[in-house]
Amino acid sequence: MVRGESKLPLFEIGFIIAGELVVSLLIVAVFLILKAFEWSVVFGALLGSSVVVLNFVWLSVSVNRAVDKALAERPDGELDDEAVEKFSLEHTASVQNAAKLSYIIRTVSTLLVLVLAFLLGDVFNVIATLIPLLMLQPILWACEIIKRRYGKQ
Repeated sequence: MVRGESKLPLFEIGFIIAGELVVSLLIVAVFLILKAFEWSVVFGALLGSSVVVLNFVWLSVSVNRAVDKALAERPDGELDDEAVEKFSLEHTASVQNAAKLSYIIRTVSTLLVLVLAFLLGDVFNVIATLIPLLMLQPILWACEIIKRRYGKQ
């Protein structure tokens, strides 16, 4: 990898897409079993899953961009311990600030999607929108287990 060119975690993104698809199908299946199915369930599940995937991609891009920017300012050649410490101190705050800003934007966008689903209840089922938003962490845990088990780096 060339310095200053981070890569997106494509395996994780693909895994999240697949996981959210499974979650969406399970949501629809449960609503069918409960005889409470409406098209708003499908639209809500798709909305929630889309927000999860887009937020993860946004997180990856924004952190990569911040790290790449910091690394682009790194001097060429070997750095002694003092130079590494100085470089880290100078650039840690900018990377952290970029991550914090990304977090705030992603959180606000998620809340706006939930408000949208609530306001447009005829179009988006709120529960079907919320469930995919709550499933990101379990999907990422499953991804890590599979990566460790099968050695996917």
